[in-house]
Amino acid sequence: MKRVKTRKNFRISNPIGFSLFVAGCLLALGLLATLITLGVGYGDDIVKWAQAKIQGTVDDINEQPTFSPVPTDVPTFTPEPIETPAVGTPAPPSQTPTPEPIGSVEDTPEPTQDPSAPLYGFTIGVDPGRDSSSSYKEEVAFNLEFAQGLASYLEEHGATVVLSREDNDVRIREAARGQLFKAADCDIAIEVRCNHFDKRSSGFHVRYNKSKTYARELADAYHEVTGIRFQSNKKNGIEQNSNSLIQSCGCPCVRLYLGNWDNESDRATFSNEATQQKIFEAIMRVLAGQLKTE
Repeated sequence: MKRVKTRKNFRISNPIGFSLFVAGCLLALGLLATLITLGVGYGDDIVKWAQAKIQGTVDDINEQPTFSPVPTDVPTFTPEPIETPAVGTPAPPSQTPTPEPIGSVEDTPEPTQDPSAPLYGFTIGVDPGRDSSSSYKEEVAFNLEFAQGLASYLEEHGATVVLSREDNDVRIREAARGQLFKAADCDIAIEVRCNHFDKRSSGFHVRYNKSKTYARELADAYHEVTGIRFQSNKKNGIEQNSNSLIQSCGCPCVRLYLGNWDNESDRATFSNEATQQKIFEAIMRVLAGQLKTE
């Protein structure tokens, strides 16, 4: 017997159920599309939250990441073109200011002497008599102090002063002092010291070699401002008597004995500060007069 094939046709026996099935499929497709869209926007936040969990920067295990939707209108950054200078073009000057050197101090200008000063342009030697080899220790110290005061006064009136010693504990021969003045090319020199004789006797004098006029003027000026008498055994307060200092200095030089150190009246007079200023002025005027006649 020959078998005849029969065709089976699809039939919807339940139209309501089929409609529900189709609706469910469409709903599933829409949900899937929504998840895909959300995944694109929140993907970066999910990755960051996962990294924070791994690194331990999220404290609460139940903490959920907050997602921010990706903006749709993000502006596009276009870098400005950089102009490349041509070869050989010098570089522009730096705009960074040069800092001032720290601790820089302007040089202090040296004081200028007054050309009209009476001793301007002259070099004067001043010798504090005696040194540490002398037994008159107090006088040695006084002679230096007096000589330093005289030197300062002469400098104030324009002179360049050379002191033969500036220490009480030094030994220096008279010839060496004279050579010092000669090496400094001094125009004139003076030695100051005191004398020692009878305590009851008062008096001063000036010793010289060739500068008699210089000695005479100095003795008269000193007597006028101090009132100390001329030493009785010296004629009119001056004496011609050379020494190594006077011989070797190469310029007019005298030795001024201020008075008798052992006489209280003499020492009180030449130790007085006000009187010393008068003595300094008198010596300065005598020196200026001598230098002008040279």
